[in-house]
Amino acid sequence: MLKQLRAAMQKSNLDAYIVFNTDPHQSEYTAKEWKMREWISGFTGSNGTAVILKDQAALWTDHRYIIQAQTELSETDFSLFMIGEKNDPTIEEWLYKHIPSGGTIGVNGEQITVEQANIWQKKWKQKKIQLILDQDLITPLWKNRPRPHTTPIIEHPLKYAGASVTEKLTALRKRLKKEKATHYLLSSLYDIAWLFNIRANDLPHCPVARAYALIDQKEATLFLEEKHLTASVKTILKKSAVSHQPYSNIKTILSDLPQKSQLYFDPKQTTVSLTKAISCQTIKGPELTTLPKAIKNETQIKSWKNVHLIDAVAMIRFWKWLEETLPNQSINEWNAAKKIDQFRLSNPTCKDLSFSTISAYGSNAAIVHYAPKKDLSTELKQQGLYLLDSGGQYFGGTTDITRTLALGKTTHQEQQDYTLVLKGLIHLSSARFPKGTTGANLDILARQPLWKAGLDFKHGTGHGVGYYLNVHEGPQSFSQNPNNTIPLESGMVITIEPGIYRKNSHGIRLENMVYIQNTEETEFGTFQQIKTLTCVPFDTTPLDLSLLTPFECNWINQYHKTILKQLTPLLSSTEQKWLAEKTAPIFHPTTQ
Repeated sequence: MLKQLRAAMQKSNLDAYIVFNTDPHQSEYTAKEWKMREWISGFTGSNGTAVILKDQAALWTDHRYIIQAQTELSETDFSLFMIGEKNDPTIEEWLYKHIPSGGTIGVNGEQITVEQANIWQKKWKQKKIQLILDQDLITPLWKNRPRPHTTPIIEHPLKYAGASVTEKLTALRKRLKKEKATHYLLSSLYDIAWLFNIRANDLPHCPVARAYALIDQKEATLFLEEKHLTASVKTILKKSAVSHQPYSNIKTILSDLPQKSQLYFDPKQTTVSLTKAISCQTIKGPELTTLPKAIKNETQIKSWKNVHLIDAVAMIRFWKWLEETLPNQSINEWNAAKKIDQFRLSNPTCKDLSFSTISAYGSNAAIVHYAPKKDLSTELKQQGLYLLDSGGQYFGGTTDITRTLALGKTTHQEQQDYTLVLKGLIHLSSARFPKGTTGANLDILARQPLWKAGLDFKHGTGHGVGYYLNVHEGPQSFSQNPNNTIPLESGMVITIEPGIYRKNSHGIRLENMVYIQNTEETEFGTFQQIKTLTCVPFDTTPLDLSLLTPFECNWINQYHKTILKQLTPLLSSTEQKWLAEKTAPIFHPTTQ
């Protein structure tokens, strides 16, 4: 394929071609027809960009996928670089070095955002390197490129959403007026789904419809496929004063806007191809819907609490099954993943998984986003640690939970690492802080126990979670990223998931979902705290109790006591007995 692509590059007079895995909406979970980087390179990770020159090829991905990329690219012509690694060049640095002055670089304008294009153009300006933004060289080569997957839209009812479409549009129009804009162009599928209280299944594990939206002070228009629209959905949209047009009409409508119009859009989310159709004046800024979407209302939080109880039952039944089955039957990572998926999806309120289950035993768990394959999956043994990261999509919320379980005897190092990770989770979960604090301010709390032992993890400590939407949602997060400047707000939902990963040995990650809650007003302002949503016990068997403080032991005991009370009515008598054993109190050595 590289030979054919290079022939197409030569025909278009390109010195380099950049291939993304993104769709025109910058979705995290990309539909198959937009996985162009995966098609040309063979690398299947969700994050990565390929660059092809006349005589070289390279791929960039982040630390989560580096081991996976090394394996998948081992027999290809691609060199591998890690994003954020000090010793590795960035894409722009590498191209600046290898492209001659006055050279040309091609990209597909349907995939690159306005902001990214501007950054690269500025970086390469000194060498007069041109970025050609209308080069789709992959589609003509990809003979069996999948067709778009279009599914009927359903309403996300008010009893789950907690706010009507009319209420959301009214608030949005106030913000639009404040920005002195007449129109708002919305490309993000997650924001569109939230704003219009609609869901679909066009993308894997993310209940959204492929659409654009254009909103002004009087009208709101959705651009989508006819297959999306059932009679009931048309009626619902009409009641909310929302019209609809064919998906392909968006560029025509943008080009027909009055020249005096002021069109607002987010350059981080909007593609170059789409903005080329705009003929009126523009205002650029952050997505106006992102923050309101991230701050969950009381209805959503209440519903999410119920969802976590349902999700916990699936996790408990899986864990019990695993313990009882493993001594008598062969189980591999793939079988285990399918089993937790089955337990979760057997409940009719669970509509889908929130991502592909990460089921990793032993050294495989050191690969942060490890994905077991049916024909290449490690057998679980009655020793060591097993990591399970999974979640579900429910009308009342999205779940994401990681537990690391001891399948038998564990080493002293595994016990120490496990205990330190749980200490990190406890420290951050116990935080109390003034309003205005950011996730970057608090991230250190989860890392401190690990840092004291000379350990660390390279991923963020936690990400925002969508409400029956994308399992990864911004703008809030717990991370050391200096750009993480968004203050935490009451109602924001985030994960806490510290970890330790030792190559060729083991990986440990523990993850709870939490939300931010205002607690009290003092003379020093409003204070907030973290409240836990996840209701699944931690495995206490691999704990090194000598490393825990009395406070940490008490936190674990209180957490287990609470979930035992909450979950007991939902379980059978044998499950209740099993959970009671798993949540039995632990005691610090000094108190025994």
